[in-house]
Amino acid sequence: MDPVSSASFEIRHVLYTSNKIKKSRSYRVCVEWSPPDVDTVSTVTTHKIKAPISGSIEWGPLSIKRDFTLLPQTIMITIQERALHILPWSPLSFHKVSCLADQHLEDQIDGILGVAMVVTQPEAASEPDTMMGLHQEASAAMGEAQKTLVALQEHSTQVYGIIDSTVSQSNNLTQFTTDFGAAFPGTISAVEGFLKIGGLLAEVHPIAKVVVDVLNGAYTIVKANALVDEKMGAMLSSMNELCTLTTQYVSSQKQEHLVYQKVETILLNIQQAATLVRAYAEHKKKSGLKCPTYFTSFQQDAERLLQTFSELSSQLNAASVADAFVNIQVIKKDVEHLVKDSVFSALPYAADAAIALHDGSDKTCLPGTRTAILDGLQAWAVGGSVSVALNPLPNSSVPNILTLTDTSVLWLMGVAGSGKSSIAVSLAKYLHSASVCTAYYRFEAPKQHDLNPSNLFTTIALQLAAQNATLEAQLLQFVRSAKDLQQRSEDPTEQLERFLLPLLKGDSTTLIPIVIIIDALDESGGVSRRKQLLKALASLPSHLPSTVHILITAQPELDILDIIHTVPQLPHMSELFMDTLPDQSTKNDIHQYIKHMLEGPPLNPSSEQLEMLSNKAQLSFQWASTACLYIVDQEDGNQAVHPSKRLKNVLSSSSTADSQVALYNLYSTLMDAQFGHSRSEDLKLLRLLLGVLVAARKPLSLAAITQLLHTQLSQYGDINEVKVEAARDLCLMSSVIAGTSSKNPYSPLLPLHTSFFDFIQYSANSKYCVDVSVTHRLLTESCLAVMQAGEKKLKFNICQLTTSFIPNSSIPGLPALIQERIGEGLLYACQFWTSHFSAAPSVSMSTLEAVKLLLSTSQFLYWLEVMSLTGTPPLQSLSLLSAQPESPISSHTAEALHFTSYYASPIALSVPHIYLSAVPFIPASSLLHMLSDDVMKTVSILSGHTERWPTLRHVLESNTSVHSMAVSKYHVLAAGLDNGVVLLWNSQTGQQYGQQLIHGEAGVGSLAFSPDGTVLASGSWDDTIQLWDVRSLKAKGDPLRGHTDWVQSVAFSPNGAILASCSNDQTIQLWDVESQTLKGDPLKGHSGSVLTVTFSPDGSVLASGSDDHTIQLWDVHSHTAKGDPLKGHSGPVYSVAFSPDGLTLASGSGDESIQLWDVECQLAKGDSLKGHSHAVLSIAFSPDSAILASGSTDQTIQLWDVQSQIAMGDPVRSHRDSVFSVAFSSDGELLASGSHDKTIQLQDVHSYRAKGDIARGHKSFVQSVAFSPDGTVCASGSWDHTTQLWDVQSQTAKGDPLSGHSEFVWSVAFSPNGEVLASGAGDETIQLWDVGSHMAKGESLRSHSDTVFSVAFSPDGAILASGSSHESIQLWDVESWTVKGDPLRGHSDSVVSVAFSPDGATLASGSWDQTIWLWDMHSQTAKGGPLKGHIGPVYSVAFSPNGEVLASGSGDQTIQLWDVKSQTPKGDPLRGHSESVWSVAISPDGSLLASGSDDQTIQLWDVQSQIAKADPLRGHTGTVFSVAFSPKGAVLASGSRDRTVRLWDVTSSALCAVVPVPDSPTLKLKLGPAWCMDLHDGWIKGPNDELILWVPPSYRHHLYDERLINIFGQESRSRVRLNFEHMVMGENWASCHTP
Repeated sequence: MDPVSSASFEIRHVLYTSNKIKKSRSYRVCVEWSPPDVDTVSTVTTHKIKAPISGSIEWGPLSIKRDFTLLPQTIMITIQERALHILPWSPLSFHKVSCLADQHLEDQIDGILGVAMVVTQPEAASEPDTMMGLHQEASAAMGEAQKTLVALQEHSTQVYGIIDSTVSQSNNLTQFTTDFGAAFPGTISAVEGFLKIGGLLAEVHPIAKVVVDVLNGAYTIVKANALVDEKMGAMLSSMNELCTLTTQYVSSQKQEHLVYQKVETILLNIQQAATLVRAYAEHKKKSGLKCPTYFTSFQQDAERLLQTFSELSSQLNAASVADAFVNIQVIKKDVEHLVKDSVFSALPYAADAAIALHDGSDKTCLPGTRTAILDGLQAWAVGGSVSVALNPLPNSSVPNILTLTDTSVLWLMGVAGSGKSSIAVSLAKYLHSASVCTAYYRFEAPKQHDLNPSNLFTTIALQLAAQNATLEAQLLQFVRSAKDLQQRSEDPTEQLERFLLPLLKGDSTTLIPIVIIIDALDESGGVSRRKQLLKALASLPSHLPSTVHILITAQPELDILDIIHTVPQLPHMSELFMDTLPDQSTKNDIHQYIKHMLEGPPLNPSSEQLEMLSNKAQLSFQWASTACLYIVDQEDGNQAVHPSKRLKNVLSSSSTADSQVALYNLYSTLMDAQFGHSRSEDLKLLRLLLGVLVAARKPLSLAAITQLLHTQLSQYGDINEVKVEAARDLCLMSSVIAGTSSKNPYSPLLPLHTSFFDFIQYSANSKYCVDVSVTHRLLTESCLAVMQAGEKKLKFNICQLTTSFIPNSSIPGLPALIQERIGEGLLYACQFWTSHFSAAPSVSMSTLEAVKLLLSTSQFLYWLEVMSLTGTPPLQSLSLLSAQPESPISSHTAEALHFTSYYASPIALSVPHIYLSAVPFIPASSLLHMLSDDVMKTVSILSGHTERWPTLRHVLESNTSVHSMAVSKYHVLAAGLDNGVVLLWNSQTGQQYGQQLIHGEAGVGSLAFSPDGTVLASGSWDDTIQLWDVRSLKAKGDPLRGHTDWVQSVAFSPNGAILASCSNDQTIQLWDVESQTLKGDPLKGHSGSVLTVTFSPDGSVLASGSDDHTIQLWDVHSHTAKGDPLKGHSGPVYSVAFSPDGLTLASGSGDESIQLWDVECQLAKGDSLKGHSHAVLSIAFSPDSAILASGSTDQTIQLWDVQSQIAMGDPVRSHRDSVFSVAFSSDGELLASGSHDKTIQLQDVHSYRAKGDIARGHKSFVQSVAFSPDGTVCASGSWDHTTQLWDVQSQTAKGDPLSGHSEFVWSVAFSPNGEVLASGAGDETIQLWDVGSHMAKGESLRSHSDTVFSVAFSPDGAILASGSSHESIQLWDVESWTVKGDPLRGHSDSVVSVAFSPDGATLASGSWDQTIWLWDMHSQTAKGGPLKGHIGPVYSVAFSPNGEVLASGSGDQTIQLWDVKSQTPKGDPLRGHSESVWSVAISPDGSLLASGSDDQTIQLWDVQSQIAKADPLRGHTGTVFSVAFSPKGAVLASGSRDRTVRLWDVTSSALCAVVPVPDSPTLKLKLGPAWCMDLHDGWIKGPNDELILWVPPSYRHHLYDERLINIFGQESRSRVRLNFEHMVMGENWASCHTP
């Protein structure tokens, strides 16, 4: 390349693809250049890139500009993740624009696909402006192209294919390159590369082979000569460069490109050079230096060729630039299509929706028929003024005219066979031929699995986008902006409003006609399935652009008519009934159709016969079509029956005026003609086949039917012969069933019209009528037989997956594997056996036993494999079995539902992890636990394995505190956050719905769903209420304004017509939901903020709870109070709830209690329910009124038995902060709870009922812990007013809690001999306990006039010191238990910690006044002044064993070490905690310091170096208030706000630890050096995102340090330890199970 003086270059766009690239991870791009003739490499820039998707990253421009005196020859690009080079190097030859694939990578899909670089010259440069424009345009084209992984793979494959093909043809050049290399080692690489493309060039330039041969001979001769003069060498060097360029360009270009046009000239000149070299070498050999004239000639020829080669190189470069531009444009277009396809693939699409327009079967109206209606509809579709003549009205001579001019939506209604669909198909084909943007969607009853309302509107949107570039761009924008497509709703209204309506109402649609045709709406499903779709269609707005027209055809079913007739009669919607079209016109059209189908040989019907057929049709096109198909059918296998005989059969059928009866009579005639003389056994086989066709949940092929019915068909004789007979029977029905005449046994069998299946089910002809309920029972048996014993039965690793590290979605060629390994019959059986089971009125005992076998053995796992691979939700399938609670299989069904519900994540994501991640965690008491014996070599749960199914099913995370919550009847869970956002989830699956609902900037304190689940109300701290449409996720009107302070609660009346709201403004407002206006004046009566409201089940009474400690009942009709307020609470009433039976009202209060009230007499029902240690913020009844749930600021949830009014087991302690809201699901299966800890948790209520009592522990915060001197006993003091002794060895409680205090126990301490335990409490007393007898030793010590925060014994046991909130320390004589002198005074605030030095001579005290005092115990006076340094309260002090160092922990988040002698700090404060430090302790050997903090961690510090040792100890879910070392220093005890005492082994190093994720509120669990678990989704992954193990929610927050020994105060499973030693994974995963 020619040097360009003082030039600069810029990299505009680079695209890199690698299977190592992970979404949202950051990578560094290092760009280097290598200048010509310079060995050093200089770094230009390092650029940080975040990958937007997995698999590829792109960037540009990099804004890299630099002046060079010489352009670089090579650009080197390095991709790094942190310090890891994932691409060692990637050299790219620098040309003005290059687009090359890198050949130096491991595989063909990894690498830099394209780099667009531009050389920019100064103004004085000689390069033409046009060339610069070309450069810039090419660069811009590459920069704009959005590359996807699919595009990368395809393009890379093409490029490597060309290279491979050239290399494969170059073997005959091996000897040449060897010889030539010996003579010219500096030139061999370039010429060798050039010769390797000789085979490819020969296809275009035959002279290439000649050139190769000449070169071979020339260089062999030259090898014998050692001397070449300067010009000859320069000529060969120039040829070397030209060969390099030609090789490079030709290998990456198509043969028609400009580069190829230069090849012939290049080859001819190389041939001349080869001839010159040969002649020169031979002459030199003969004459040596004796003929200088010849040498002059050789020199002149070499100079000429040198100049030619230089010119050819320049021309080749220019051609390459142009070719590169062309390539980029082509790639850009290809990539745009790939990107579009990738984006649109996220939308549900029904490929068969418009098959009627393209399947080759002519379903249009016969030319010349239906002309009037078609002409009218064609004109209407493009906006013309249209009037359609109809049958005259009864007793009227006035013409009946339907005007469609202003109609946007036209309903074309008619009975089966009236010709609606033919009109719709004809209209669609006409509009397509006229280039009118038209979408067509036809429902078909047998295809409801694929053609259903959930994909209607998205399919229509995609069809329209495919026909119009503007609509396509708009839809791309809509889809890209929808961030939640993976959790999309199947609600048709939502899809209509999110994707189709915005498309129809865009600016572009006002300029182009758009037509949407929805055909056979009545076949979209049953009444319940059609309900939402009909509502969506009825809601189509009247203000659609005038260019948009929608045609809907349907049979006049009652639900369809109801929707149409209940919609206000707006001009945009009209209906047209087929029977109102002129009868004579319809009859003429039918006559013409019959004539068209039958006239001519071999039949040649008479005009009388044609007329008779037309009359029999009774205006039904379906009758005419079926009759004609039967008469002329030559593919039904019964060709012996002449068409004239068939015509006679049809004409002999019964006539009737009822079109449906006429059609049934025709079907009966046709069936009699084919099967009228069949034996009873043959008819039985026929009914079996017909029953399966009707009852099948999706169209089945003959192959699938014979596979499913193998057992039943074998009863009729030899199975192969019976299969032939079955195929013959189906073929005989080719006039009514499509697919029977196909030679492909895998073609789906479909009725040509759904009326035939109606005939099969409801006809009076018993020979062909089938009982579908019986068929469902038979198909249940058949599906089970296929799965359990069929030729292709269920088996382990059915698709032979090779690794457990990747998800199902990354399995290469998965669809082909499914088709090959599973097949249609087995797949159908797996997907629909439960559907047939639930539809069968009864099943046999053998069937029930087969179900039990499937659900309780390894077959269950094999079945889940198929469901996982095909993306079929097993939970939805199994739920069909749970409708029969008293069934013999109910317990097995319940266990299977538990399994699929709890392990939904691994089941859906990865088949291997059904075995590796789900089976190991099955509870020991489960019926499925036996599967653990069949699945070996998995993770071992050393401790913490649950005995029963965990209550915690899902943990849903938000980014801030959850203050309110509600659950709808359709399992939608809403959570209101303190940042004004409302989030929605599916409560069954835990998947999030839609986008966030933004109420405002203030917190959402209350939520309520309307009874039908379609409307959500949110009450905010900005004084407003907002109504939301749940289906569209959009606000319904403006916020409701009427309160003057925070809205605390909202509630719907049972009929959904009224919304009640209450506020801090002390009022209650009632709102009319429809009009969104106030109903009357506010309800006033409370003297404080109204915190909660709720309606009685009958809607007649409203209850409200207030900050004034009362509950008021209100008459909703009269808006007046019902009696006096209910009084009984001594704190604010935060929550009230009526039982579903309306007999009981419950109230939860700040006084820590719950009260039940008799609604009728308005009196308390028994004593209040006590169990919480803090305010009760929320209460909720289960749907059956049997259970009451309560949530509290004590971080717990308690379930109560309403009848006995006692607690059901211990509280649920899974939250880490206040529980603001609790709510039951509509079926009572789940309890949802929202907390200040930013989570929503879903608990399984039935599992909780079965769980029973758990290990005893404290019922509130553990404030203090201490070891006995011998280390065998640990004592804990709690806010539940008790002290508990724990046996360290057996890790169990020693007897009952020690009760005696009436307030929080703040501190505990053992005497040096271990016989006495002292406890200080908020009741101003110190209690002494005899450790042996667990009895109090005498009366409490009383001297303090306020809370006793701390107690400590002197080392000799003679003195007890106590610190109080009265700013003083009191010394006590242990022998007499009397006060020893006056209190020690000096602090100006509460003394919260005291500690004796090891020699007992000094006492240290820490205070909220931020100081520490040292006291002389002999004189009981202060030793100097206070130690100052902390800027927060000093919560804890502790001496080192030698007494030389004092440690203090403070609210300023630091620990300070002090030199006791000099009373000065030892170094800087120790920083590591993110919250207040509540406790410090120094180990007995003085080497370790432990600190406990508000940040829920314990940190170990090296005292000498004053640095942290390893990772913090994590596991507590609340503040760590206290830490204490055992006497030998090997064990550390910690007490926490989470009500537990934990023991830690401080001598071992952590194998796993919890570590924060940068810039994330969540935590990850670090397991060893390479693995990491996300506590949100539970997946443990390797360094390259390999799937290692999924951990269930109830285990995640209990899987902590190996240093954790035990937990006192929770059930044993809270300490979870996993052993991966024997677990197989990756390529060895399949050895976990031997069938």
